[in-house]
Order: sequence, then structure tokens, then C-alpha cells
Amino acid sequence: MNGTSVIYPLANVNSAMQELHLESGAGIYVSGNNGRRYLDLNSGLWNVPFGYGDEGYTAAVSEQLSKLHYINMISFSGSAITDLADDLIDFTNNDFEKVFFTCSGSESVECAIKIARKYMYISGRKDCRTILTMDMSYHGTTYAAMTASGMDSDETIEYSPLNDKIEYLETPFFPYGPASPDEQKKFISALEKRFAENDIAAVLLEPVMASGGIISLPDWYIDKLTELMKKYDVLFIADEVATGFYRTGKAFKYYDLPLKPDILCLSKAITNGIIPMGAVLVNNKVFKRYSEENEYINHFSTQCGNPLACAAAEKTLSKFTDDIIKNINLRSEQFRNGLETLKNENANIRQIRIEGLMIGIDIIDDDDNPLSMDELNCIMSCALQKGLLIYVFKCGDRCSGVTLMPPYTISENETSRVLKILNEII
Repeated sequence: MNGTSVIYPLANVNSAMQELHLESGAGIYVSGNNGRRYLDLNSGLWNVPFGYGDEGYTAAVSEQLSKLHYINMISFSGSAITDLADDLIDFTNNDFEKVFFTCSGSESVECAIKIARKYMYISGRKDCRTILTMDMSYHGTTYAAMTASGMDSDETIEYSPLNDKIEYLETPFFPYGPASPDEQKKFISALEKRFAENDIAAVLLEPVMASGGIISLPDWYIDKLTELMKKYDVLFIADEVATGFYRTGKAFKYYDLPLKPDILCLSKAITNGIIPMGAVLVNNKVFKRYSEENEYINHFSTQCGNPLACAAAEKTLSKFTDDIIKNINLRSEQFRNGLETLKNENANIRQIRIEGLMIGIDIIDDDDNPLSMDELNCIMSCALQKGLLIYVFKCGDRCSGVTLMPPYTISENETSRVLKILNEII
């Protein structure tokens, strides 16, 4: 045996990973079995925005545990489930009508694709089956979600046949400056041509492509996409698994878009990483169609709507105080200023991309090529040696670099320390 009985996700099955074992956490720090303490700039895996050891979560989950720790939602309900659904609707300013609970972000996307396709079917538009996503997007690892993840398309071919009729739009990505008029025209023409086939069920978008390198679509592209979705009555699925719950400085990034989603996918921060949970919210348009046709959604997982997860999620919703939101935006600006200064002093930093506390540092080598995984792993290793847990991204040969998703409670002094260390590493 290769030192462990565990097969680690997204790693060679022969790998003896992970070399660092984490044993405890307090605030925004975690401690390893090597006796060292690390500042967690990953926020877990972007899902622990309020850090570790928060007694409020402990109390909320313990209270629910003392009452009832599981409900089979096929046959029963409970106040923990119904109260959270109501509160999520309120949290989205009543932009949505109903909530379907899941156990992860991947599952939320999987469920959303099912909902969209069945919506078209029961609406008498049986030829509208196609789901459009971006070729630099990431949506998960279940079959439909994996198929929808454009950035992984070269790696997932081994699992074929993949889910049919999921197609990628070329991402308008311009790391050296805004698109020229000719470039804009090319992308707009491609969109118009594709929509004219009139076989699209939904467009599935990350409002900010997180795993692809913190990439937002330009306004001119979003405007055209919005126009075409309205013209052809195509559903809009917003994957806010990474961006939701104030990660971008606003409760949800779709607030900045000209079109509200018909379907919203959530997970990550919803329980602060304490218990797995996801949610799919549908608007009145989608719910009304299902209701009028007296239909159901053929989706379920045993642990969906788990009362302990509901208790943790309620605690998360209660934590978005004015002070927390202010800190997210202040620290975002501090990171922006510090990293722009670093960029101006370092020719290997191609672009800094920041949305709230989603931070992408796009790095190239001396030949203007994105870094290799070996080079990215070297950066992660250097950061680890200096007491930082960071993440990296690589989207084919288009971009690569460092991703930071700091906890919402990171202080001004801790941010200054992080910027100093990043300067030393890069």
C-alpha cells in the first residue's frame, strides 16, 4: 500500500497525498500535524468564509442535533427545512419562488439542467434541449455538470459518452486589454448564429468564472446574450456556487447583470463548510409552468435538506452584518491596490482580476506563456513554506496563476502580511 488507504480527489490513484495533514482551526488559521499554523487564503475550498471554530455554528448545529438530525424529504418536512427555504427566498429579495435542496454545487447544477430541460419539454418545446456554457467555465464533476465544465473538456473525454447537447461558447477573454470592435463583432455574430438554430433550453453561466481564473464576461457580450435569451425565450441558469453569499461584495453577482436568472445554483458558503449542502432556486416563471402542468422534478438525494445543514445555513444568513460586508469591500480594495502595485513591478504578472474577495493573479513566464502546473505547484509550495494556503488555476493554454478567496473576516494587518509574502514569492 502506498502509505494511505485514501484515494484523493483529482489526484493520481497512486499518489500518497496529501503531505500536509490539518488537525485544527481557529479563526482564519488552520494548524497542521507538523506543528505549524497557516493562514487559509482558500477559505477551505472557497466554502469557509467565516473561518473555523465559530461557536455560533457549534451552538446552532448542536441545538438542532438535540432535536432531530435527519428528515426524509420524500415523505416528511420540518420547520428547519421550511424556515430556511423562506429565508433563502427573502435573502434573494424575493427574486425566486421556490427552493429545491441538494448536497453540493455539482448536484445543484445537475438538478438545474434537469429542471431546464423538463421545463422546455412540458412547455411543448421538445426540440429545445441544448445547454450552452462557456469554454472557460467550471460547473462540477457529476455527469451533466462535468460535461458543462468547458475548461475540463479535454480531460473529461475519457468518460464519454458525456451528456448530450451541452455545448461551449467561446469565452471572450482578453488579458491584454479590451476587445477591439472587430473582435466584438466576431463574438456577437457567433452568438446570433447559434441562437438562430432555436434549439436551446438554457444558458448556464458563472457570473464570474472562478476556477477558470476569476474571469467576468464583458458588458457588451452580456448585453447581447441577454437580448438573445429574451428573444428566443431561453432560460438563464446562474451558477453562483462560488460567487454567492457576498463573495463578490454583493449578496449575489447576478444583481449586476441586466437579466435576472430563472434558476439559481448555490452551495459553497451556504453552511460555512460545516455540513454539505446546496440549493436550487427557481423563479415564478419556472415554478408556474411546473405547477400548471402538475409536474414534478425527478431529482433527489438522501441527505437533501438535512436539518443540521439547515441550522448551519441559517447561521450563515445571520452573519452578513454591515460590518462584515464593509470589511469584504475594504479588503477587496486593499488587495486591489497592493496587487496592482506588485503587477507594475513584475513583468510576469499579466493581469489582476478582482471581484470582491475573489482574486485572480494571472502569471506568465518570460516567453509570455501561462505557467505550467509544475511552476504553479512551486508557487503553492513556496506559499506553504511561508505559512499561506493558496490555490492556483490553469485554463488550458489561455491563462494560469494564483487564486485567492480570503475569509470575510481577514483584517487589514493580515491582508498587508499576505501582500508582502506574495511579493516575496512571485
